[in-house]
This record gives sequence, structure tokens and C-alpha cells, in this order.
Amino acid sequence: MRTLLRLLLIVLVIVGAMWLLRQRDVHQATREAKGEVQSAVREAKKAVKDLDVGKVAAELKQTGQVVRRKAVRAADKVAEATEDARTTAAIKTKLALDPELSALDISVDTTDGRVTLAGRVSSPEHVARAMRLALEQDNVYEVVSTLQVREREPGKKVSLNR
Repeated sequence: MRTLLRLLLIVLVIVGAMWLLRQRDVHQATREAKGEVQSAVREAKKAVKDLDVGKVAAELKQTGQVVRRKAVRAADKVAEATEDARTTAAIKTKLALDPELSALDISVDTTDGRVTLAGRVSSPEHVARAMRLALEQDNVYEVVSTLQVREREPGKKVSLNR
């Protein structure tokens, strides 16, 4: 009975730690996305402010339409920043749920679908595993790893069972 209670307590602690880790990653990704959104909004406001009424009227008369690329690009940046934040959070969650990798030891950065993994892992197999998890994510077209392999304890084998 005591063993069962201890096991249950250990499981609860692990689940709680994973939940806290995921919440932290989601919060960080949200903060980064908000920063990108604010930057894009500032850029869009500047583009709108810089519109010259005379030029707009002339362009409208000549072509029947007015297009300002900066404002369109700003909207694209907002969408990209949001997608990148979601991608980063999803990869961090996969790392946290993987029994052989530590999300605490691996940082993830996503920019325009390009994921960079940094930190330390215990083997080249774990580098490949982390990269594979990142590549499985939708909207990821490239993964760059700067993960460093820390030396294993003598006699310890690496397990890749899944």
C-alpha cells in the first residue's frame, strides 16, 4: 500500500512538473508573439501615417487601386510570429513529454518555419531524436541543431526505445 502511494505521489509530481514546464513555454511563446504583434502594429501604423493623400488620389485615378506593401507585410509578420510561437510551444511540449530528452536542457527558437535547437544532450542519438521531433511539427521546413553532446558516464548505455 505504501509503495502504491509513493508511486502515485511520484507520478503526480512528474505530471505537475510537466504541466508547469508546458505553461512556462506557452507563456514565453505568447510573450514573444505579443512583442512581434506590437512591432508589426507599429510598422503598420507608420505606413498608414506616411500615406500621402495626393499620391493616393493619383494612384487611384491611374490604376483604380492603391496598395501599400508595408501594411500587408505587417499583417504577414503578425501571422508568422503567431505561427512561430505555436510551433515553438508544440516542440517544447514534445520534448517535455519525451522520456529520453529534457526540455529544460534544450532551447527551441522558431523563425519563419526554421527551428533552432540549442543546449546539451547526452548522446548524438538524442540530437537526432530532438531534431526528428522538431521536423515532425507542421510548418517546420528546416531544423538547425547547435546541441552539444555532454560526455556519458563510463559504462552507461544510451536507450532509444520508444
